Amino acid sequence: MVENERRVVITGLGLLTPLGIGADAYVQGLREGLAGIHDLSEFPVDGLPSKAAAVVPPFDIRTLAQPNHRKAIAKNLKYMARDIQLSVGAAEMAMADAGLTDGGVDPNRIGLDLGAGLISTDLDELAPAINHSLKGDGPFDFAAWGQEGIPKITPIWLLKYLPNMLACHISIFSDCQGPSNSITEADSASTLAMGESLRILRRGRADVMITGGADSKIHPLSLVRMMLLNQLTHWQGNSSEACRPFDRDRDGWVPGEGAGIIIFEELAHAQKRGAKIYGEVLGFGAGTDANPDGGIDPNGRGIEIAIRAALRDARLNPDQIGHVNAQGSAQVATDLAEARALNRIFGPHGVPVTGLKGYLGNTVSGSGAIEMAGSLLAVNAGFIPRTRNCDHPDKALELDIVTQQDRKSSNPIFIKSTLTRHGQAAALVIRGYPGGVASDAV
Repeated sequence: MVENERRVVITGLGLLTPLGIGADAYVQGLREGLAGIHDLSEFPVDGLPSKAAAVVPPFDIRTLAQPNHRKAIAKNLKYMARDIQLSVGAAEMAMADAGLTDGGVDPNRIGLDLGAGLISTDLDELAPAINHSLKGDGPFDFAAWGQEGIPKITPIWLLKYLPNMLACHISIFSDCQGPSNSITEADSASTLAMGESLRILRRGRADVMITGGADSKIHPLSLVRMMLLNQLTHWQGNSSEACRPFDRDRDGWVPGEGAGIIIFEELAHAQKRGAKIYGEVLGFGAGTDANPDGGIDPNGRGIEIAIRAALRDARLNPDQIGHVNAQGSAQVATDLAEARALNRIFGPHGVPVTGLKGYLGNTVSGSGAIEMAGSLLAVNAGFIPRTRNCDHPDKALELDIVTQQDRKSSNPIFIKSTLTRHGQAAALVIRGYPGGVASDAV
């Protein structure tokens, strides 16, 4: 470590995932190889390429909330779309887990940086206005939309669907008066938000940051959008087997939802108040393929830039990494690009690799934080979680994929990497603390 550099640790986890509510349900699901992916039953799926989806079990954020927040949360539920409810519930859990429910931090020294996605509107909120602007089989009547359609939309409609409303609600409930930002960068959003939080804490702008992200793609509009972009799997077998990261039979996403809200805290601040410590954030890096024609570089240049930058920031060599928690989107081209980048950094079969979307589906803007927390909980319990549904690893990838069963590990340092379909990449280097005690050794 650089002398006098502020160190950043993880002191709280709030997790709402398709494997259950809370960290215990999550890590138990990973250890037992359980599926969070099932047949979608929330609404009809006729015409979609697959019926598989990963849905968070039923929850009520009022029961997850701190007692002194429940009344305010209940009053504001009408302003909260699904993504917002996921994030608020997870934030309440994270703050309680960190022991920050009764103060412990100056409001001016606690901030937020969250990853968020495109929030799809409830169909019945826009349908009357849209229908009014459609004249039989003719074109959409924009004049009617502006003059008569829009007034049919409830005035609070926009407040439910702005991506920055995740952070807005949390900041109000937790009295956060420090730095605040929302990042909308698809699969890399929450990883980028955590990286920015790390830098804010290192610069001394705050002592505590609420970070991570949330997203829900369990919505008709989201599914149609992903279908039109040809992202969804066409798997017709058992839905629990539909998402197959790095497997030879992989063919696309399973839509998911979830929230991973993480408390980052400056080490001395955490030690002073006797906080429990899950791990330390050692480094962060970001990169992009920047292809003129769009899309990812088939050689994974963007993810290579991000991982190498994160290693430099952590002042570590590749051989010091215990495993990589990869993007593993289960798309043919993306998995191959990611594998090529990992091979150049670590050598073929040079580092254990896992991907958690076989359990969780793709939680998109929440995936970086949710999946990072999965590896953190696992290494603190002494194992690397298996890659679910990778029954026949694609030999062309040349990766040491952890599959079939968990792998014991005594190295708590890992990389969490994320990559979007446009090539925006981000990576974090994390060190778990199995004993919950911060060490000076790297």
